Amino acid sequence: MKRTIIGSLAIAALLALSGCSQKTPEPGQGGGVSTEVPGGISSTGKYTGQDGVSASGIKMVYFSTDRYDVEGDQLQRILSDMPRIKKLAQQGKLRVEGNCDEFGTDEYNHALGLKRAKSVKQVLVSNGIPSSKIDVVSYGESNPVCTGTTPACHAKNRRAEINLVR
Repeated sequence: MKRTIIGSLAIAALLALSGCSQKTPEPGQGGGVSTEVPGGISSTGKYTGQDGVSASGIKMVYFSTDRYDVEGDQLQRILSDMPRIKKLAQQGKLRVEGNCDEFGTDEYNHALGLKRAKSVKQVLVSNGIPSSKIDVVSYGESNPVCTGTTPACHAKNRRAEINLVR
């Protein structure tokens, strides 16, 4: 009986730990041209460059590894774009797109991307954009802006974008 309980606990622990196993990127994979980035990363894995903008011209919001909270510096990026975001919202619906790096399972990255998009939506709503004017979507790891293999490149993919729905 004691042996069965210990065995069951060991199996449960292994299953729990394997649920969020990380994929190791292989050099040269990604299917596109490598676009290494000039910016660095913080100690928490957040991209520190200032160059990213969405297709609608709104600054991208970057996140630390495995995080979805909008940190102070990223909040400032959003707030500095609020006049432009409000103009876009008057033209139609906005879409906040959550993205992740390639590490973690597809399911984990989809969920994390959605949490990132919802966090950014909350900032927009608390700054005067009606919730009904904002859709959220997660692309998980399927929409990278950088296909290189450096930590800065991976960090640039941990982002949310705000776009006008066309």
